[in-house]
Amino acid sequence: MSDSFFSDKQFVLIVAAWFVFSFLVLWFIGGGCLNPVNGTACISKGSLSGLSGIPVIGWFLPFDAWPSLMYFLAPIAGFIFAFVAIRWWNVYFDSKEASGILFLVIIFVVLLVGYYINLSFYMGEAARLNSQGGVKYSLYFCISETTSDSCSTTVQKLNNEYLTQAQTAKATSVSQFIPIYFWGELRKSMFFVFILGAIAGWLPLFAKQIYEQYSKGEN
Repeated sequence: MSDSFFSDKQFVLIVAAWFVFSFLVLWFIGGGCLNPVNGTACISKGSLSGLSGIPVIGWFLPFDAWPSLMYFLAPIAGFIFAFVAIRWWNVYFDSKEASGILFLVIIFVVLLVGYYINLSFYMGEAARLNSQGGVKYSLYFCISETTSDSCSTTVQKLNNEYLTQAQTAKATSVSQFIPIYFWGELRKSMFFVFILGAIAGWLPLFAKQIYEQYSKGEN
């Protein structure tokens, strides 16, 4: 039964159809912009803003409208990269581990840790350049805060507290934080769209593996 449904020709058609569908879904969530060059004429921009209030889901969705052609290419590159890499791994090592659920865990860890490191280097340099005149800036990553405003409020309270302590102690320097709303930065990054494309590329291989295991169990 698995041969008839997931034969090579059938699987190619399934993957091609899923590729188009998944891209259109990501495109719609990304504003549905009809002009990929500069991200204008967006037909669905803001239509999914209600998702931002849902716990956990609101951390990742909706992401910002795609502002350039690179955002349109990122999910395509992610899909192809993940699909080809997983297929190669499975064939080369004669294993199905790469198409298992472990891939999803690894890809999320790469997403969160990788982007955190990227932000730390990029924004850390800005903090270093702004540290002058007795004011030393450092980064404060807002993880538990659900909105950019709540992130700014948290950091403002901390900055006021540090400033008060420095004035009381008559210190010559004071530490101040630059607020980094991690989830907001993640949602508007091209890296995030690439990772979503990679997850879309993994899904048909995962579905095929589950189907084949189920078919063998029946036999």
